[in-house]
Amino acid sequence: MADFTIELLDAAAAEKLTDSIVSVYRDAFSSPPWEKPASGVDRFANVVFPKHLGREGFALTVAHNLDGKVVGFCYGFIGHHGQYWTDYVAERIHPSLEKAWLGGHFEIAELAVDHADRSHGIGRSLLTVLLDSRGEDRMALQTLAQPSPALSLYESLGFSPFGEFDDFVILGKRRS
Repeated sequence: MADFTIELLDAAAAEKLTDSIVSVYRDAFSSPPWEKPASGVDRFANVVFPKHLGREGFALTVAHNLDGKVVGFCYGFIGHHGQYWTDYVAERIHPSLEKAWLGGHFEIAELAVDHADRSHGIGRSLLTVLLDSRGEDRMALQTLAQPSPALSLYESLGFSPFGEFDDFVILGKRRS
């Protein structure tokens, strides 16, 4: 039996968990290899996450431990041209790849699990439940290009690279 549960939420329900989501984000991204400063966590809490809550098709999965504490989350929305990430990637990849992958895709914006709760399948469950709830034909995300548990997870779920720049790799997956 799993020592966690996964719940799929819409934007209104996700907004009610903002403090817990920010806490997990802080834990997950304030240490190597990310090492986000407090200002980066504050920006996520006060600018990025609230903006993403309003995006078309927003959905979030959240993991609770047996005590009910939020220990992980994964969310995304429909990516369109005119949004920061879609335009950022489009400027850095070949136009044929941009046309094939971007615009109307499901963009996985964040996946985070508390350090103490990693290596128990939570990240895989969060992402799998989220993707299984979607109907878009293309999914895309960005992660560090260096070998990491996150990169291994995405590749094991069928994501493959379609762009790489700076220290990041852009991965995509098509529905079968």
